[in-house]
Amino acid sequence: MLRCRDVTFHAYYCVQLFDSIGFELYAKDLQEVKGSHGLGIYCTMDLQKARDTGKTVLLAEFKANTAERGVPGISDILVSSSGNGDNWRERGYAGVVYSTTELCIRVESIRVLYRREWPGEISWPSLKRIVDAMQDPPLALESDFSQSEAAWAKAMERLKSYGDNQVQKAQEQLGPAWQKHAETAVGPTCAVC
Repeated sequence: MLRCRDVTFHAYYCVQLFDSIGFELYAKDLQEVKGSHGLGIYCTMDLQKARDTGKTVLLAEFKANTAERGVPGISDILVSSSGNGDNWRERGYAGVVYSTTELCIRVESIRVLYRREWPGEISWPSLKRIVDAMQDPPLALESDFSQSEAAWAKAMERLKSYGDNQVQKAQEQLGPAWQKHAETAVGPTCAVC
């Protein structure tokens, strides 16, 4: 069993976005959908699968324990291998892992949300807000940093690489937890991650 309460995870969220919507996005603007595992934000930890959707790939940083953000009573992530994880919300979980790479989370658990790739206008204020909101940001934006196009390109590449690495780490934690549960579960059961 993995303890998730103080752990920050990352995943890919795919959505159709217009180019007029900027680099920085807000979780409150996402609409949870009803899917195979109930209402939530359906994410993947498989970059190729995310790319294959043909949609805009976003990086979402989320934390199972939402009490620090004023949403008490939500913690831990449910691991479900038998298709019976659709009541995770009612049971107070922040999300459900339902395969080695797939999960569904509450929108309230998302701390940071941004485009994985951004060919649009440079927006240093947006990047600063994203970095400031991250649990463990890959870069620091001090008041005296260079705001050149080259610095922007380097920051975007670092942010994308960091996000991909963090998603991989999440998959390396959550995927084996699901696999272990799937191999040992007999009948419709769930485990707490």
